[in-house]
Formats: sequence, C-alpha cells, structure tokens
Amino acid sequence: MAALLNLLRETQKPRVSKYVRDLLDRAKTEHGENSGAYRGIYNQYFRMPTAEPGPAQSERHYNALGDLPAGVERLYRRVVVVDLLTACSSECVFCIRGLYDPHTLKGTEVSRVIDYLAHDRYLTEVLITGGDPLISPGRLAELIDGIAASAPNIQVIRIGTRLPVQNPFAVGKDTYEIFQRHADRFLFEIAIQINHPFELQNEPIEIINHLSRSGVRLYSQNVLLKAVNDDLDTLIDLYERLRSLRMIPHYLFHAVPMIGTDEFRTSVARGLELARQLTTCGHLSGMGKPMFSVMTAVGKLTLYEDSILSERDGIITFRTSYRLEDRLRWNPGYQLPEGAWVNEQGTIDVQYVDGVD
Repeated sequence: MAALLNLLRETQKPRVSKYVRDLLDRAKTEHGENSGAYRGIYNQYFRMPTAEPGPAQSERHYNALGDLPAGVERLYRRVVVVDLLTACSSECVFCIRGLYDPHTLKGTEVSRVIDYLAHDRYLTEVLITGGDPLISPGRLAELIDGIAASAPNIQVIRIGTRLPVQNPFAVGKDTYEIFQRHADRFLFEIAIQINHPFELQNEPIEIINHLSRSGVRLYSQNVLLKAVNDDLDTLIDLYERLRSLRMIPHYLFHAVPMIGTDEFRTSVARGLELARQLTTCGHLSGMGKPMFSVMTAVGKLTLYEDSILSERDGIITFRTSYRLEDRLRWNPGYQLPEGAWVNEQGTIDVQYVDGVD
C-alpha cells in the first residue's frame, strides 16, 4: 500500500470521513463558499497536494531513528515518540507523516516498546502518536496498560489526535475508560490539532469536555496554513475559543516542507509577523498565546533573536541549542540528517526550506 500522501498526489481524491464532508456542507450552507469557514475546512482536506514536486522535498519531518524498536522515534532526553499506527479517520493533505509506510504495531512490537521504555534511565515521558491512536482504543489500551505494569519510570503519557474534530462519533466509552483506569498512575495530556475555529462544533466540544472530565489535561497544537488560518482575526478567534474550552495553547507550527505541500505553506517571516501580532494585540490573555515554532530536520525550534542565521534562495539556516553528543547519549544510532552540521559553538545548525506567501 502506498504512503497516503503519495496516494493523494496520484489520485487527487480526498480521503475523509463522512463527518468532515458534512462539516464542509455545513460551512457552505451557513456561511457560503467564499467564507473563511468554508476555506478553513476545504483547504485542509479537499485541496490536493501538487502532483509535481516543488521546493518542499521532505519525506520525513525529522530524522529520529537509530537502533530503536519498531515504532519508536527519539530526539530528546526525557521523552520518546511511539508511532502506534499510521491510520487516521481523515487524511490531512499537509501531514508530516504522510509519507511513512503504513503500519500498525503488532503485539510483539508493543512488548518490545514497553521493554525499551522500562530500561532507559533518562525516560519519564511518552508521546503516543501515529496516525491517530484514538481510532484504535484496544491497541492503545494494550500499550498504556503495559507501561503502567512494567515501566515505573514513565510518569507522563501524551497523545496526539485529530479524531475529535475528524469523526467525534468514533470516540466511545472504551477510550475514556483508559484514562479513568490510570488517572492515579499517569499525568495524561492530549494534544488536539484544531486549525480553524469552525472545527469547534458541538460534537467535538462534547468530546473535549468528556476527556477533561476523565482526568485528561488538554492542549492544542496547530499548524499555520495558507488560506486556512493565516490571518490575525482567524487566529484570535481560534485561540479565544480554545481558551474557553480550557485547552492550553502550545505550538503554532510553521507547515513542514513535505513533498507536494508547497501551496499550504506561508513564509517563516509571515508566521513570525502573525505570531508577533497575535501575542501583542491585546485580544488574548497570556495563558491563551501559543509559541510559533518550526519543525526542522533535527527537532522542534521555537524562534528567538538570532535563531535565523541566514536566508538565501528559499533556504533558511537555523541555529539550535541541540548537541550531537546529547543525541548520541540517549540514541546511540542517531545520525545527523543531510543539511545539518555541528557549528563552532558545538551545537547543531540546520537548513530549512522556506514557504512562499
């Protein structure tokens, strides 16, 4: 089976749930095809990636592999990523994992992951992602139950999902029971990617509230997308609504340069300007403001003064504080990706393909 982003590029046919199709119809009926609400849904799911590659050439959002069990990615000291499966309820065209080979971790692979987690003295936190882990509550429960039984060092379990806004009817009581069962054992945090305020209909709001009542701390990770949310009013509306739902803002990501996604990507400069306006306009409280960040080939980077070393021919060079020796300490098989190097200060510099406004 082809990677899903390649499939979308080849067929030019969206792969979305009935709920997302109905949501687009609702936006058209209530606001019209020229509205921000309609564009906010259409341009996430129904605008297809370009068939011919452009400047964006990435096949993985970062290189985090090494001598690790299947499904495990490791960049940071205290946390690992576990890719439980690659399936989602609907396919986001700008997906950072859209070129991963399709997979679902088998029972023996889940056991190897748990054993790895239990025997690493650095680890205290796990991020379970995919795909969307909430579409497979049975396999998710198997992993979390195993961690609870065998990995006492793990204190925090985070989960990344879009299911509440892609197909809220698929979230059932078996999902909530996972968190309720282990509420005294773990701090559960769930990141829901919500990119436009029109996604916050009554159905996903009910799921968000139910997860909160189940002992889960909710936060948002959003992607800055051209013709979806790349204007100040939309972002203010989005973060005000997330705040009212007790969701903690986390990252506002610049869209990663995945193959075929050039039309979705603003420039980094545009993202920085929107972030400046968003955080200084006086419309949001301090706890309602996200961090504008870039997902580089060596990891996440929140931009500060002197983060950008150069910009030339559509390529930005960033300076990070990551150190190669640290990476090798907790992931001995780690290798620097192409376009990254150790600078004279001993930290890693990395190149990044900019977007075009």
